[in-house]
Amino acid sequence: FDSYCPCNLCIYCRKMEENGRGNMERDMELVRKILLELEKQEDFRDEFKMPDEDRIKVAYHLKIMEQAGLVEQKVEYAANEPMWMYASITWLGHEFLDSVRNENIWNKAKDLVKTKGLELSSVSFDVLKEFAKMLIKQKLGLQD
Repeated sequence: FDSYCPCNLCIYCRKMEENGRGNMERDMELVRKILLELEKQEDFRDEFKMPDEDRIKVAYHLKIMEQAGLVEQKVEYAANEPMWMYASITWLGHEFLDSVRNENIWNKAKDLVKTKGLELSSVSFDVLKEFAKMLIKQKLGLQD
């Protein structure tokens, strides 16, 4: 029993089903938001809170972001609910955030994905990061 996989048996999937929110899908907008919020924290030892976001979805994204090497995280549960979340950004997380921090770059990347008939969640993390880096290089005149 893996309490973190989207298997319809784990706490993430059960809670999402109970609340009528469907399956857990990677949400790159939320990934970016989480990284931006983590960067604002004064102390990585403080509890991480995103009051405007679903706590289960945030906990799930912290877990998959840890798997991708973007963050280190620890989520404590009470009554199968994420009660306390702690997270810090890794070097790789800072690198990704630096490539998508600029709102214009982020919007251009999203728009291109949409014009190609794709959803943001269907584009791999590496492709999205490389595309954002390419846009930054173009903006700096380092690439045609």
